[in-house]
Amino acid sequence: MPGLFLASCSLPAISLSTPEPIKVDVTMRLDVYQYKGDEPSAPDAANVSYEEAVERQRNRMAEIQKLKDNRLVGEDHRGLLHLREKPAGDWGDYVERTVNAENEDRTLMMRREAKDSNRALHEVQDEQWKLRTDKAYEGEWIELPEATGNGFRWTQSQGPKLKKPAGADAGAG
Repeated sequence: MPGLFLASCSLPAISLSTPEPIKVDVTMRLDVYQYKGDEPSAPDAANVSYEEAVERQRNRMAEIQKLKDNRLVGEDHRGLLHLREKPAGDWGDYVERTVNAENEDRTLMMRREAKDSNRALHEVQDEQWKLRTDKAYEGEWIELPEATGNGFRWTQSQGPKLKKPAGADAGAG
């Protein structure tokens, strides 16, 4: 009897449709900002900043050479100075500040060169690195590529590389 009773009963029908579509009201705000990196916002400020960097670098040249001669810094593969050994105390702090200031100016100048010549920054960095390692005095620390081509190694320069005169290789064939 109970089975017959359950079979005769049916569940009520449930409608899954909606008389009106569901409306979703979304308000969105999109703000787009262009990041210009380290460049000053005013074009004239960029020129002043670049010229100031050149002047600061010129004024610091003898101090940087002294740090190289004392084997405290070296030229790394990115065209920047690398603090190889930080002296103790206030002198060490001064050396670190000097290296950081030099690297900031070098970076600013290399970015400007890359932008002006429409090249990638790493190309300008490679160019500066090769230029500086070719001009390094004997005993200065420089970073050179590993023989395997994977990575770099620190070595002391053998002295400035002399440029070959134009056409010097022409008679060698």
